[in-house]
Amino acid sequence: MRRTAVPAAAALLACAALAACGADYDGNGSSKARAGVADVQAEVTGVDWGECDLQALYGGEDLDAAAAAWAQALQCGSIRVPVDYEDPDGLQIRLAMIRHPAAGADRTGSLVVNPGGPGGSGIELARYPFLPAAVTDAFDVVGFDPRGTGASAGLACGSEAAFDAAVAAVAAADPAAVTGDQADALEAGAMDFSGECARETDPLLLEHIGTMDVARDLEVMRAALGDDGLTYLGYSYGTYIGQMYLHLYPERVRAMVLDGVVRTSGTVLDLAQGQAAGFAAAWRAFADHCRTVAGCPLTAAGDADAELTAILTRVQERLGGSAAVADMLDQVARSLYSEAKWTALARVLAAADGSPERFARDLRDLAGDEGAAPASRRPPPIPVPQRDADADFYAVQCADRDNPGHFGAYRDAAAGAYAGSPLFGAGIAWSYLPCATWRASEPNPSAVDGDGAPTTVLIGTAADPATPYGWAQEVAAGLDSAVLVTYEGSGHTAYALGHACVDGPVTAYLVDLAVPAQGLSCPRELD
Repeated sequence: MRRTAVPAAAALLACAALAACGADYDGNGSSKARAGVADVQAEVTGVDWGECDLQALYGGEDLDAAAAAWAQALQCGSIRVPVDYEDPDGLQIRLAMIRHPAAGADRTGSLVVNPGGPGGSGIELARYPFLPAAVTDAFDVVGFDPRGTGASAGLACGSEAAFDAAVAAVAAADPAAVTGDQADALEAGAMDFSGECARETDPLLLEHIGTMDVARDLEVMRAALGDDGLTYLGYSYGTYIGQMYLHLYPERVRAMVLDGVVRTSGTVLDLAQGQAAGFAAAWRAFADHCRTVAGCPLTAAGDADAELTAILTRVQERLGGSAAVADMLDQVARSLYSEAKWTALARVLAAADGSPERFARDLRDLAGDEGAAPASRRPPPIPVPQRDADADFYAVQCADRDNPGHFGAYRDAAAGAYAGSPLFGAGIAWSYLPCATWRASEPNPSAVDGDGAPTTVLIGTAADPATPYGWAQEVAAGLDSAVLVTYEGSGHTAYALGHACVDGPVTAYLVDLAVPAQGLSCPRELD
């Protein structure tokens, strides 16, 4: 049985909002004729754009004047692509798309954007005016839901709750202290989750949901949009999509910006180790900032881990366990993604000995508050496994990499991640456990050189918690032609967040192909 990622009523609204969305799948699946992307491009000659259903897109949200004007200009549509490009007449999927036409008289082409994930919706990102005016004047801004995400046949798996609970029970604990019963619960929950996903998802889609096929979809989109070369902006996991496109179609790139760079090498457990180090660096940077805010309860960088744990433990005890330490740590981690939230987070911690109910509510609200970032920019989805994560995160991450298939490797990784980040590391590593039993798929290339592509612009943030700066350095070193722009602050991603030193050169590159200076380093901007 195949399931969609949203309840039936919500799915109808999503397709109502997106003109020509149609059914998730069509095609008879019987033909086995071999064909590549070029054959599909010959069939997909354009995008049938139409009006968007704004009520379905925004749900009655109170938009400011700029967002309302942006919304009125939006157009929605879709293209149809094969699930398996070697069988172009077989099972088909409709990829949902959204477009804001260029506002200026001198249109350059389309800028395709992706917010990350895996599982992040490009439609969600592009429905707000988050880019500089020079970019939106020159380009149609185009967002899409990648295969398996949102309105593009989104996935769901039904047995996630047991695995979520098992991870929550050990996320904040030393892995050496995990009991046999807890280990059994982790294994059983992960196996049930991955097994049910395999049973409830069309096996062909699950086999072809990885990023190489998303990159092929992107090439079909480029041609359907009428662009001779792809102009692309990818955040976080969106940088991985960009790298796979560079691997397949380097000569088709006009300009590519990759912000919050994900490494292509390694397993998901290597990602967990890197992310643990990234969260540790971001937490240290936050602790330093916190001590500049009146009432901050963190007294010294070396004691910040223990002090936060003590604060959250007291709150948990005062609330009778209704707010778990692991859940509150998860909310702190989410708040580290945006420097714009840091002063507010410091003030929440400063009030921890007041009303515990208010503390728990304020922390929860801050973790989910997209409005803490500038109104023109909604932050990209968190690209590490979180409790209540969507199935498409696992389907893509587990398919893209050649991951270990035994529990001991994940326990060892949790121990290593815990050593690097006692607050956050173990939970990240344990959360990847479904990949141990996920349906096998051909892993993606572990190195991309982009030979034949123009200069790629990478953006790395020095204390990025989710995509550590070292990953951007690694990818930049591997590409034949790349420039790395460094933001010397923290938070996850840096472009279009109001950092003039980053925004100016990157915008000039997108619009005029003026490559930023090699080694450009931008100072931190945090009040």
